[in-house]
Amino acid sequence: MNLKLILVTTIFVSIVLRLFFIHPTFSDENFYFNVAKSVKEGEIPYKDFFFAHPPLQIYTLALFFKIFGVSFLLGKILVLIISSLTIFLLFFISKELFDEKTAFIASFVFLLTPTFLAFSSVGYGMWEAMLLVLASMYFTIKNKLSLASIAFVSAVFFRYLAIVYLPFLILFLYLKKGKTKSFLILFFGLSLLSLLLLFLLFGPNYITQTVSYHLFSKTQLVAQTQYWGIGLFFSFLALISAFVAYVEKDRILLLLALTPLIADSVILLILRQIFYHYFLISLPFCVMALSRVLIFSKDRITKLIIPIILLLSIILNMPTIDFYLNPIHAEKFYYVAEFVKNNTSENDKIFGEPIATNYVSFITGRKIAGNYLDSYLPHLVFEGEQRVLDDIEKDRPKLVIEMDGYYLSNPIFRNSISNNYNLERRFEGIPRYSIYILN
Repeated sequence: MNLKLILVTTIFVSIVLRLFFIHPTFSDENFYFNVAKSVKEGEIPYKDFFFAHPPLQIYTLALFFKIFGVSFLLGKILVLIISSLTIFLLFFISKELFDEKTAFIASFVFLLTPTFLAFSSVGYGMWEAMLLVLASMYFTIKNKLSLASIAFVSAVFFRYLAIVYLPFLILFLYLKKGKTKSFLILFFGLSLLSLLLLFLLFGPNYITQTVSYHLFSKTQLVAQTQYWGIGLFFSFLALISAFVAYVEKDRILLLLALTPLIADSVILLILRQIFYHYFLISLPFCVMALSRVLIFSKDRITKLIIPIILLLSIILNMPTIDFYLNPIHAEKFYYVAEFVKNNTSENDKIFGEPIATNYVSFITGRKIAGNYLDSYLPHLVFEGEQRVLDDIEKDRPKLVIEMDGYYLSNPIFRNSISNNYNLERRFEGIPRYSIYILN
């Protein structure tokens, strides 16, 4: 039986099937797509608009749009291809560490996790970071430390969170008797050069927006329920794998199992806003560990418990999977975009809740007032609400897109909306959107 052929066929079928479920979702990708469109049109991040992350994601998207044309569908397809490529890397890494059977099982388990089912076509920027972290691991196994360093540095400049996994890679390199010192010199050298280059290109705003904002913004602590809804199952699976690895004295397996537990704990401790996609990079390590245990453990109870937990993780997360896959949840975005298109001219500015507003701007070409593409409240509070409001009012946005009292919860924005706008239309759903028209 050719396991590689079966895997390739399965992934290809998975991609084709997912194409029928591509639609806008309630996610940050609408913001990233619109930002990439702005970059493609000549705007510069950190100067023309606020951007809280390193630049590789949006420049990759902008290049993709420049080559193939600006299209929401194409942006989603690019993300789906990248997330699917992680499965191939997962297979080859597992095969190198263990054997082909373990690699095959790991790939299929990964494909069927609620994480992949729900988020594999959602462009968070974390799939690219995951792909590059796994590429770094693969190059480390092959003793190609220059490529490993380049891949890991690239992962960091897609998402800074990738740095949390650096200790794992160092320990992995040590266990594989690689040249740890050489890797670290290359990594830190390339990282410092990259930071210097970005500082020269974008100026002090780059540091302010990608570092100071995350460290000093007055963001309220967000409940961690989104993590535990899925992460609890895989934390438990990682604990089982770590216990088996300890008993069997398998240091590589133990490292794989402990990595998601430690990395997730660090992320939970250091971040005030917690969303599940922050933890995506942990998933392949957990899957590799539990797949090894599932195949080679001699304990029948362990072999029974792992599939049961995996099945429960899918069943109990069906509402999340449905929310991201079911096209019915996208209808509100279509209705809002159509309403805006019919009730504004091409020269009118709009403003509002960032997910819907960026989707509308991307689809209709309407510009966002003050170029506040990142209209998330934590960012606006960081900038200063009154200053933001003054900038917005200069453009006199024709309408404001509100979501479940998002801006109305802030007294400064609430007063501005109440004094200058009238409620025109509501679109029910999860979430519910309201359109306010300028008096």
